[in-house]
Amino acid sequence: MSICTFLGKYILYLFNLLCLISSVGILSIAFIINHKLYKWSNFISTELITTPQILLVIGIGLLIISIIGLCGVLRDIGWLLTLFSILLTIVLIGELILSGFVYYMGGEIREYALNQMNHTISGYNKTGYEASTQTWNLIQSDIECCGIYGPKDWEPVTHSNKLPTSCCYAIPLDGFCTDIESYKDGCFEKFESILQENSEIIIWTAIGFALIQLFAVFLACCRRCSLHKEYETV
Repeated sequence: MSICTFLGKYILYLFNLLCLISSVGILSIAFIINHKLYKWSNFISTELITTPQILLVIGIGLLIISIIGLCGVLRDIGWLLTLFSILLTIVLIGELILSGFVYYMGGEIREYALNQMNHTISGYNKTGYEASTQTWNLIQSDIECCGIYGPKDWEPVTHSNKLPTSCCYAIPLDGFCTDIESYKDGCFEKFESILQENSEIIIWTAIGFALIQLFAVFLACCRRCSLHKEYETV
């Protein structure tokens, strides 16, 4: 075995370990993003809700593929290396498609969320809108926002200067939340910030892992060709 072949084999081994670590990273990101987006389930379209599930599938697939690659390179099994290259290429394409999908859907998701907020805020604390009321309370208290654009959005709903208690960081002794004690940022602004942050995480994670996987596919193909030549020599 030449030095180049030897180095190629163990570089491929290291890249398979990296793919294994990457899969764990993708699974972790999927769980984190799913936890963040779940709170907004009544305000965002199903396309974004399913994105973490897609990441989860990619992470599990990459985990299985990296194990196949490790077995192939450690035991010098040509067909496993070929299977590794094919499956990894499929995952790579899937990651790039997911990145493009998230980027493309950004504007539509913002518009959908804004429409849902405008539709549900008027039904706050009313019969038939219990799920939306719970979502508004959860979001406002959790990410420290109030109304769609600010506390003033609640005036047409409550017909007074009183706000939902989830709008305030401190409730006065009389039990009523007012503009003085409320969060000043609107929830739509916070939503845009969270959406932008999560979209960037998904896009750059997918692109970064795709580049790593592309190099791993190249090394696997080189190792497969090297094994084929060794068998012919023997």
